[in-house]
Amino acid sequence: MTALIDLTALRANLAVIRTRVAPAEPMIVVKADAYGHGLERVADVLVDEGIGWIGALDLETAVRLRETVPPSVRLFVWLADPAETMPEDLDLGVSTLAQLEAARGHGSRIHLKIDTGLHRAGASVEEWPGLVARALELQESGELELVGAWTHIAEASDDEDSAAIARFHVAVAIAEAQGAVFEVKHLAASAASFARADARLDLVRIGAFAYGIAPGDGIGPAELGLTPVMTLTAPVLASSGGVTTLGVGTADGLQERLADRVTVAIAGQRFPVTEVEIDTLLVDTGDRSFEEGETAYLWGSGDHGEATLQEWADATGTIGEELVTRLGPRVEREYLAG
Repeated sequence: MTALIDLTALRANLAVIRTRVAPAEPMIVVKADAYGHGLERVADVLVDEGIGWIGALDLETAVRLRETVPPSVRLFVWLADPAETMPEDLDLGVSTLAQLEAARGHGSRIHLKIDTGLHRAGASVEEWPGLVARALELQESGELELVGAWTHIAEASDDEDSAAIARFHVAVAIAEAQGAVFEVKHLAASAASFARADARLDLVRIGAFAYGIAPGDGIGPAELGLTPVMTLTAPVLASSGGVTTLGVGTADGLQERLADRVTVAIAGQRFPVTEVEIDTLLVDTGDRSFEEGETAYLWGSGDHGEATLQEWADATGTIGEELVTRLGPRVEREYLAG
């Protein structure tokens, strides 16, 4: 089985994103091995396209990237245990005093996080002034640099997001009154960055959209002007009696609940999946049979008649990024153009 990664589509998505979120600058998130697309190859494209910010999520990913990504590209990490050894030259999202203390003396650039209601880390309203004050003390002593303020918003409804944005601006004003000067402020991820100009600020953190993965709820990549970057394929192993067996299964990251919910395309025609086994996928191909080795397309751009990743996600009650990040190491990544 093979995941075909279209780097030309990735470049096209980056162009769409830049136009859509301007004048904000996009930070492209590469968590979970670049959403299953391959960290190093995706990062190469980001650097080549002049992306100035990459969201690494965790320290392990940032360390891998810092070895190959030029220093001019800022690497933002927001999931770090204070007990971990901090590498040099990173932008760190900091929610607590413990994280702040752990960042001392490593040349770290600090982005302080305020919780605006999502409760995904971030200092509370009560904790915020103390966190800002300590960051300013450590900046004054030369142990770190305070450069940013940020938060996550729920992207659940316009009213909730408006309230979160307002809370963020209040927190920034409090910090500035204490003497903080922020180079960058950011709160929007993919959906809010496309939908709301007031959420863009200086940076927007774009994850799934860069890979042509839509948010669901009836919205597919085409509606956003994006192109799916990954096409997942599997070979035909056998085909007779109306049942065609494909060489991919739960050991590769597919889920049993796909049965009777999704289709695959073979020779331009869609057929329903009837069973998902450890190493195989069984497909009802009716009166048609196919040669061993013929390619079946599970999801992709639709160029071969296949469903989009979003169709698979909607059919199984999940989101597209869950499906791509579940793919295991047996799924070979093959890179096209780019």
